[in-house]
Amino acid sequence: MRKARRKTRCPTDSVWASTSANRYSSPVGRFILSNRGLSTAVGLLCAASGCEPPPLTPNGVIDVFGGVGLGPGAFSYPRAITSAADGSIFVVDKSGRVQRFGADGEFEALWRMPKITQGKPVGLTVHPDGRVFVADTHCHRVSIFDRDGRPLGTFGREGAGPGEFLLPTDVAIDADGFIYVSEYQGNDRISKWSPDLRFVTSFGEAPIQGLRLSRPAGLDIDREQTLWVADACNHRIVRFSLDGEVLAAFGEFGPGPGQLRYPYDIAIAPDDTIMVCEYEGNRLQWFDKTGRSLRTWGRSGRNVGELFAPWGATYGPKGRVYIVDSLNSRIQVVQP
Repeated sequence: MRKARRKTRCPTDSVWASTSANRYSSPVGRFILSNRGLSTAVGLLCAASGCEPPPLTPNGVIDVFGGVGLGPGAFSYPRAITSAADGSIFVVDKSGRVQRFGADGEFEALWRMPKITQGKPVGLTVHPDGRVFVADTHCHRVSIFDRDGRPLGTFGREGAGPGEFLLPTDVAIDADGFIYVSEYQGNDRISKWSPDLRFVTSFGEAPIQGLRLSRPAGLDIDREQTLWVADACNHRIVRFSLDGEVLAAFGEFGPGPGQLRYPYDIAIAPDDTIMVCEYEGNRLQWFDKTGRSLRTWGRSGRNVGELFAPWGATYGPKGRVYIVDSLNSRIQVVQP
């Protein structure tokens, strides 16, 4: 008998903003910024000698960068992360800024989204050619930039019809250059666009195992060219073909292995396993492609090696994982 799925209210930005209003005064951000020089010095010594930096914690954190603020390298509630082929890391926060860092966490560049009065982005990805595609969530479009933040164009507009978006959440790009965009608040679907930014089709609107998608929050594409979706408010993962056929779905609400609590992001690991970032679960969890849980990382807290409402995670150089530790306003780098 299939277990009844727990009905839970999907958290909103306003809910978390109200509960975290006094938490940015935590000493965590100040600790990170004041000790950044030490971790950088250790990294430089290791780079010179060819060694790997020693972990900062028993669970494998090798670096931490960020901290609370609006200056370069600091964050105001970071909410999405992605990596580029050259090792660069891009992070967008709730102030509407996109920042680029080196793989070592050193700040490189910053730009602001053109329109932020309606809200700020919650997802982004880097095209193989280096363009940055930002899910411009509250403008109901995808905005494209070069790696330094120069605008290159947009596509999509507000609505529920073909080629329209309601609150896009993430972007993924397949090996042929086709673009996939997830959205929620009514549409709750995936839209596919051609490499020249022409609308192709939408899918995911029909019920899957009795449930429609509910805030598909994160996307990634594996080596087999299938699309993996973090179906956040259904606490599950859904796998689609690139034509929109449902291939698999797994997960249910809960804290145990194989269970999920608001999966907000998903990334394909170098070994082709599936890494899921749990926003309310305060952890990462890896699965094989059958849905079997392999391991977890993280727990709730303020200390290095702990997480508080992480929105996303991405793989970077040398198999390192960069985690958006959102309500701690920092990025933690882990060698899992």
